[in-house]
Amino acid sequence: MDDDIRSARVFVRMLREDGFDVEVAHDGAVAIGRLSRGPLPHVLVTDLHMPHADGIAVAKYARSCDPTLPIFMVTGYPELIAAHARAFDPAPRVFTKPLDYPTFAKELDRTGT
Repeated sequence: MDDDIRSARVFVRMLREDGFDVEVAHDGAVAIGRLSRGPLPHVLVTDLHMPHADGIAVAKYARSCDPTLPIFMVTGYPELIAAHARAFDPAPRVFTKPLDYPTFAKELDRTGT
């Protein structure tokens, strides 16, 4: 999920080309609604800043549904995520914008998705 629709489209295309199954929600409320319907994704990838609900809220909701769900947070503000890290066990994996896509994809692949 990402707050910049154009960037999200490119990101999703790259993930799909690399064989990942991807669903997109461009705002946090839509993401939470999708997570509430199930099935849950194998991994949650979220931006920190999104309309209607931020990535922290989305991640907390996702973890309330599955405490072991891997969470990848992509942000230009990693220090803001660090302030919330105590709320998560295990901690989300944080990737800073601009995203190093090869490293991100490698880490995503390690989750077994």
